[in-house]
Amino acid sequence: MKEKVIITISDSHEIDGEREESRLTTVGELERTENGCILTYEETEDFKGSRVTITYTGKRIDMVRSGTHCANLTIEPGKRYTCAYSTEYGDLTLGIFGKEIRAELSEKDGHLFFSYTLDFDAGFCSQNDLTIDYRSEETKG
Repeated sequence: MKEKVIITISDSHEIDGEREESRLTTVGELERTENGCILTYEETEDFKGSRVTITYTGKRIDMVRSGTHCANLTIEPGKRYTCAYSTEYGDLTLGIFGKEIRAELSEKDGHLFFSYTLDFDAGFCSQNDLTIDYRSEETKG
């Protein structure tokens, strides 16, 4: 069963020694699964017109963006995957090496953290940390 949740996404990435951070709060949907959860939300800023689905399976995270800007990222600690990443200038193929995943899921709220590096043409691009917190719309605060 899907339920409406408030989702807060905190992104931190480091490129050439410079760290940038951003934060987004939006409304989305949560579906609990046997081993994790599926979160879905509509992009509201840079990727407006896109829908994001994040699937946590207990050992890996799949993040799929569909719509005006497409991407399909798989993050699993200790493994490297490639992904197609759509930009306004064309499509790129990026390498993703999963470093860490932590999750705390409860009936009313949840916390996902994942860390990964991106590479392009086998050259290091960035170190990325993403934190996703969600809470039931019924929960205040």
